[in-house]
Amino acid sequence: MSGYSFEMSKFNLFIHRLEYKWFDFRASYYSKILGSCGTGFKLWGPVFIKNPKKLCVGNHVSINDGAYLNALGEIKIGDNVSISAGAKLISTMLDVETFTTKYQHINKKIVIGNNVQVGAGAIVLPGITIGSNVIVGAGSVVTRDIADNCVVAGNPAKKLRDL
Repeated sequence: MSGYSFEMSKFNLFIHRLEYKWFDFRASYYSKILGSCGTGFKLWGPVFIKNPKKLCVGNHVSINDGAYLNALGEIKIGDNVSISAGAKLISTMLDVETFTTKYQHINKKIVIGNNVQVGAGAIVLPGITIGSNVIVGAGSVVTRDIADNCVVAGNPAKKLRDL
């Protein structure tokens, strides 16, 4: 390996490590402005969090790049939860009853239990409760509450099997 290539590899490694330090810094910042935040909070890339004061996260929660969390109606996330890349948790929606006369939003709390994996690109809609020990498959749209100890996937998300 030439000296130039070796130096570029070291430089690239330095930049890569610096990028992860930046994610740690952002996670530290968000942990101060969230409604509540446990230990071990991690951000793995750029994420978008609206209304952070209404977002409460437990211990060892990781949120991956491209995730969107709108906590206007509140979001409560338990311990040992991973929100995968591109997932969306949206706690507000248009009121369909008044849609034709005025555009009014309804806010509904999202609750996610402990030991949950929300797959890449999954969408969790307002008012949903996801139990503990649950895997939500990639690309799923969660339109109804999910019980403990299961795997769900699809649009709308349906139970595939027990854990």
